[in-house]
Amino acid sequence: MRNEVTDILVVDDNPLLANVISEIFKECGCTARTASDGFAALATIRDRVPDILISDLNMPRMSGFELLSIVRRRFPAIAVIAMSGAYSGMAIPQGVAADAFYAKGTSSVAQLFEILSAIKDEVTRHSVRVAAPIWIPGVPIHRGCLATIAVACPECFRTFPHRLHDAKLLATECCCPHCHHVMQLAMVRPAADMDQTGFGIPARTVQITVPAYIR
Repeated sequence: MRNEVTDILVVDDNPLLANVISEIFKECGCTARTASDGFAALATIRDRVPDILISDLNMPRMSGFELLSIVRRRFPAIAVIAMSGAYSGMAIPQGVAADAFYAKGTSSVAQLFEILSAIKDEVTRHSVRVAAPIWIPGVPIHRGCLATIAVACPECFRTFPHRLHDAKLLATECCCPHCHHVMQLAMVRPAADMDQTGFGIPARTVQITVPAYIR
């Protein structure tokens, strides 16, 4: 973490709660911003990557479960705290890609600051992290395609299924069903012997050009 003023992003669909938490951090000398859901949080992160992300789990449009999974994979340097009133205790709920958990409504503000201090060490955070789950929102998949691959949109960062209809196609255009960003996909055959998928076609990887801020 930088040896400067700590930059914190608070994500919650309750604007009153998000503003209260951010003001508490500002009074302690931190820089704090707020976002109302996962999409708004990703847009804020693109503007400036924070040191710490504190996010509610149950939110409309893009939940905290999906947001934290994206942040873990795209912005691993960010320290992440999940918060929710649906869980109790300090244990991180199963399937949540966070470094710590804060129970809204039952935990004190002092406990939140204790959590912040505990997750500041980047080496310690990375040593206890497990692989982040990939949350794929429901998108209709039509029958009759050869195979389906998972594509991560470089604009909104959501992962979505993309259908392959032609086994010989090396390049194709793909549109994200969530933000409608259009991208070019290149299907690259591995040089070594390739495993066969369940559809009887060679396994392939997908290459896309991504913005500098997510590299």
